[in-house]
Amino acid sequence: MALITETNQQYYQGAQGFRGTGNALTITTTFDTDLVFGSFDQTNANYALNNFKIYTSTTGFPGSWSEYLLAYTVVNNQITFNTAPFPANNLFIVVQLKILDGGQYASTIAEEAIGDTVEENYGTYQYVKLNDIIDNYMVGYVGDGKIIQTAKKSDVMFFAKRSLQEFSYDTLKSIKSQELTIPESLSLVIPQDYVNYVALSWIDSHGVKRPIYPNNNLTINPYEKLLQDDRGIPTQDNFGEDLEGTSLNSRKMERNKCQ
Repeated sequence: MALITETNQQYYQGAQGFRGTGNALTITTTFDTDLVFGSFDQTNANYALNNFKIYTSTTGFPGSWSEYLLAYTVVNNQITFNTAPFPANNLFIVVQLKILDGGQYASTIAEEAIGDTVEENYGTYQYVKLNDIIDNYMVGYVGDGKIIQTAKKSDVMFFAKRSLQEFSYDTLKSIKSQELTIPESLSLVIPQDYVNYVALSWIDSHGVKRPIYPNNNLTINPYEKLLQDDRGIPTQDNFGEDLEGTSLNSRKMERNKCQ
């Protein structure tokens, strides 16, 4: 599994927040997805090429956001506001990648960031190629003036494969669990650190776990209980971290004990 570089807000909602300074400003997005920029001008046909929209708010409260329509440029995931009037000091700024539901910042239908950029990014964090690990190691650590003066790539490859065997003894067996409510769409976003599933179950009215696969055990104590919106997408706080609530499973089990 590759290193997770996005916050929960970036992964699930495709959004990243910044603040204005009142002066010329450059912000750098850190999505796993690169920004695609055609034009800032909505009357320009190239505006449709953008895979994101920018919204601003003076308070940051829901319903207070509006699409940013003034000039800006984008180079290498850096958005620069260098034409007056600049974003005001402490102005809330959000970069929203296009998403199937349009995101949560638009105040009108026309402002919605409709697209599938966020959905296409799901799962991209999961794996890093062994060849990439080996090549990066050779570039970063082998050569004159580096930690290792000389080494054969074949030797590095041998130890890279051997390290995977060591991982399989301990780290690769680590298991986490989540309790999620299935929305009406009957589909959910795979968690950001997902590698593979170990078990799938549903919880009955008594809080008893009914295994779907494999068919053993009665109930679970989830590692996380995430708060979700009406589409089943986990929600985040102002710091981009997942919000958690009380486990429905735990409440059902306690209620059943009292009967």
